[in-house]
Amino acid sequence: MKADLIMKRTKLEGEKNRLAVRETRLRDDKRQLRNDKRQLRDKEAGLRDKEARLREETKEKKQAAFTWTESEARLDGMGFCKEEKYFRLDCSYLRGTNVNSGEHLLLYCRKAFLEQFRFLQEQVLEHGALGWIQGSPGTGKTTTTLSFCMKLDRNEWSFKCIRLKARSNTCVVEVTGNKRRTCSVAKESEGEQMKLLLEGLLDGKKSLLVLDGYLTHQESHTRALVACIGWRDADRQNRRLVVVTSMASRGKTYDEEDRELGLKEHIVPSWRIDEYLEAVQFDEFYNKVAPTLEMNVTGEVLGFKMTTRPRSKEERVRHKHYLAGGSCRYMFDMTAAEVLRSLDLALLCAPNLQDLFRGHVGASSGDLTNRLTATLVTQEKVVRFPVSKYVASNLAASAGAVDILRRMLTAFRGPRAMHGYLLEMLFFEEVR
Repeated sequence: MKADLIMKRTKLEGEKNRLAVRETRLRDDKRQLRNDKRQLRDKEAGLRDKEARLREETKEKKQAAFTWTESEARLDGMGFCKEEKYFRLDCSYLRGTNVNSGEHLLLYCRKAFLEQFRFLQEQVLEHGALGWIQGSPGTGKTTTTLSFCMKLDRNEWSFKCIRLKARSNTCVVEVTGNKRRTCSVAKESEGEQMKLLLEGLLDGKKSLLVLDGYLTHQESHTRALVACIGWRDADRQNRRLVVVTSMASRGKTYDEEDRELGLKEHIVPSWRIDEYLEAVQFDEFYNKVAPTLEMNVTGEVLGFKMTTRPRSKEERVRHKHYLAGGSCRYMFDMTAAEVLRSLDLALLCAPNLQDLFRGHVGASSGDLTNRLTATLVTQEKVVRFPVSKYVASNLAASAGAVDILRRMLTAFRGPRAMHGYLLEMLFFEEVR
């Protein structure tokens, strides 16, 4: 009996020793697994660091293709003034340069200016829509959009403005914090370079990207738009995109695609005579634009007799309005002689009223005819009409004008002054 107990004890001790050895091995294996796991983590971290360095090096190599010029953003001198009726904008932002001339553009904040601000704030920034801002040339689409960008919270938002051109290279302006960078993108490789450029616009902030000057018939512009949409779609939560165009329309649209993109349109109306008259009441504004209000062309050239030179602010504005009409650019930025040359050149591209008012402008035209149109938005309906009385008078002389004028007068819901012009045109054409 005792011998059996000794054997059992010996057997148990042997089993215990084997278990102890096994436990030691398991502890060693566990320790080794922990070491292996730690090494794997270190190796993964090293690979991530290497990948990040490679990405940064690749990004730097790609961005090396662009020559950036950096300067102070100088945003503090810009903003609303004169009881928020006017806005100061650094002219260098419009020119796409870093040259500090100290020159500011003084913008009159008409109703359309404030409505565009509201659209950008509510629809684009807050709701994340892809903003599509369009209107006739000279309505202030670009200057208003840039003004909005200047008022962004610089601690939260950065902005980039890509200004597309019809013939020359694209200009890019980027503002982050108090710094501004500018560069140029070659037109011939705009699409591919745009992708590389946008990859470098990652600064950790929310970003607003403005694509200005877009025209459908320009293939390079279409490639740039595709690149910008791809940039925005990669992070819709933090990226916003606005397209600014002077096309009469977007052409053929697709509701399903617009819904997927979250696209929202905003039409900017042309200027009215009362808005011009209100704008020049501020002496500083008037003094800046007074040289361009001078009618430095003869009445014979315009087709009527000018008895006296206008003296008062109101007289000068009303005289220039005959040429400039609904285009603020023609009214305040160009002399009468320059406006006349621009309009006459555009009139050569629009031989009759049918070309102008039956859709052969904007998205379906590669010429200058959109310079001849003004835009009115009434009850969510867009009405287009001749930009000025000078244009209307010249268009009336085209073939088939009487029938088209009659139809226009029947459906016209535009300004009373333009209704009078059309009626006058119809009368003289019928008695011709």
